[in-house]
Amino acid sequence: MATRNWRQNAKIAKIPRKALWRWIWVAIFAIAFAWVESSVVVYLREIYFEGSFYFPIVLEWKDGKLLVDNLMRIEFGREIATILMLVAIGCAAGKNALQKFCFFMIAFGVWDIFYYIWLWVMVGWPESLMTWDLLFFVPLPWVGPVITPVLIALAMAIAGSLIIYYDEKYCKINWKWFDWVVEMGCALLMIVAFCWDWKNIMQVADGVDRNGIPIVFAWWLYLPAFLFAAAYFVVRLRQTVIANRDQMQAVDYT
Repeated sequence: MATRNWRQNAKIAKIPRKALWRWIWVAIFAIAFAWVESSVVVYLREIYFEGSFYFPIVLEWKDGKLLVDNLMRIEFGREIATILMLVAIGCAAGKNALQKFCFFMIAFGVWDIFYYIWLWVMVGWPESLMTWDLLFFVPLPWVGPVITPVLIALAMAIAGSLIIYYDEKYCKINWKWFDWVVEMGCALLMIVAFCWDWKNIMQVADGVDRNGIPIVFAWWLYLPAFLFAAAYFVVRLRQTVIANRDQMQAVDYT
């Protein structure tokens, strides 16, 4: 009996090492992909904005409608393809639905962080974590200080890594539907914060004087959503781990 238990424990101990290698390969993909993404952005800035990373962005309106050229349509497709590639690597690395989503979060988080690192290496931008950036342009422009997406990316990478670690240690992470509602609700609020000033960024021709330069970020919406999502995750993960530990101890006693 003791020998069988020792072998079983040894087998369990090796499993996180396999997950670690999957984590490493996902991270390598994300870091390399971030270089590609940063390079593309440098090229686009040269094409559209003469190499500038500053606002306002160049847009053309006619008769109350935004003129969308072919390159802009291609850029929309590229942004969507970027997310699909990160989803694909998550699906390839994960063993179950939860792990697939977590590896996507890890890939997204590492990719986003290194996107800014590589831009700084390439062109010395951003100058600081408070520098304004255009994050996405689908379906509306997402704008915020660099620190805001970096915090989300860091949280995603850490949360995904923790869940995979415990899941591989046979600690069943069973998120309830209301957990997803809370976390996705907070994510939606943060997206709204990024898009809050979209009319000004796009310089909508509606009779209001807009210069397209970001002035104030919706911290009042972003920070509570981010902090609550992070705190809620920590509390629920701790509850799950404790419940699994107590259950395993009860099985051992019997």
